[in-house]
Amino acid sequence: MSYDVIVVGAGPAGSITAHDCAKAGLKTLLLEKSKHPREKPCGGAVMYRGLHILRDRFPAGLAERRIHGLRFILPSGEGIEFSSEKLIGITTFRDRFDEFLAHRAADAGADLREMTRVKHASTSPDGVSVLTANGKELDAQYLVGADGVNSVVARTLGLRPPRKNLQRVGLGMESDFYVGEDGAIEALNGNPSILEIIPVEGRVAYGWIFPKREHLCIGIAGAAVHMYPLRPAFDSFLRRVEKRIGIPLKLEKRRVHFLGADGISSINVRDRALLVGDAAGFVDPMMGEGIAYAMRSGVHAADVIARAAESGRYDRHYLEQYQRLCKKEFEANFAMAEWAGLKGTFFAETVLKTAASYHLASDIMAKIARGEIGYSAIPLAVLKDLPREIPRLLQRRVRARLNHSS
Repeated sequence: MSYDVIVVGAGPAGSITAHDCAKAGLKTLLLEKSKHPREKPCGGAVMYRGLHILRDRFPAGLAERRIHGLRFILPSGEGIEFSSEKLIGITTFRDRFDEFLAHRAADAGADLREMTRVKHASTSPDGVSVLTANGKELDAQYLVGADGVNSVVARTLGLRPPRKNLQRVGLGMESDFYVGEDGAIEALNGNPSILEIIPVEGRVAYGWIFPKREHLCIGIAGAAVHMYPLRPAFDSFLRRVEKRIGIPLKLEKRRVHFLGADGISSINVRDRALLVGDAAGFVDPMMGEGIAYAMRSGVHAADVIARAAESGRYDRHYLEQYQRLCKKEFEANFAMAEWAGLKGTFFAETVLKTAASYHLASDIMAKIARGEIGYSAIPLAVLKDLPREIPRLLQRRVRARLNHSS
């Protein structure tokens, strides 16, 4: 049986692509090597820019916590917090979240086949083909590689080298810790609607604490060349977290994972084929956030493929519209995040600490997290919202002078 589109990988990027392709009337095959629900190394924070794609059709039970802010922890233990009344994201367990997205694609008309591992992918002037582990060959007109940072599609199509370049990928380790609902609240200083980010001194790396209903997801990640030896680094970080929050953390299972990178500067398109999500390398270089970007790349991929099919176009030149759309949406965010990540704790101790004293900063941080603006739009947002901030600044100055006089 021949398809219009084969999508390899039923994570957020692949399932969104398959859903939108099917909704556009394309005969779509979605292949997944495992069976949902399946474990996935991930902190489980999904920012609003990703949730917005689902148009509020998201089962409430999948959201472990509703997130309204970010807190950066300095080496001194001081916290720099940015919070908003607006929802900026949720935390969830990836096994259930991915299962929901895959079944959502199937409900839209995609043919979901689980336990189907792809060993090889190829393209020709006449179409695309994938070979599965059981020796079956499947054909289509377009191919989407959504099979993660270890993408078989990317390697066999020559879009990525056979071996990873550790200078261009991230590496992380994490675990979920059961602490009970009260423990999750206590660990986040009484506010479990906050994601904690902890820049790591001396490394291009960061740690995190993501609250869930009865668990804390705790992990570290960074540039792969800076993360060795990974296990001692994680254990040391975990001991510091345990001491700071004052709650025993029983380690049951570690999860190690590579993180994609360089999605903007890499080649993600060839004739009849393109890469999305982690396979493409669309991951925030500072905080490793990739789910929302994966979902957004899936939207762009399906849109371009649907228009290409309608126009009878299969060439790379036409499909490169996809890369341009992703670049326009992601590039400024990734560039700023990479710069901030390279500054490490210095960025948090100087720029963020100063910004946190202004109410305007929380509003702007929320807009960035929600995907309403990109980093490049910060100056315009400051100019637009500054008039509202001026009265607060004046009040602060007056109080300071009065306190000084007294």
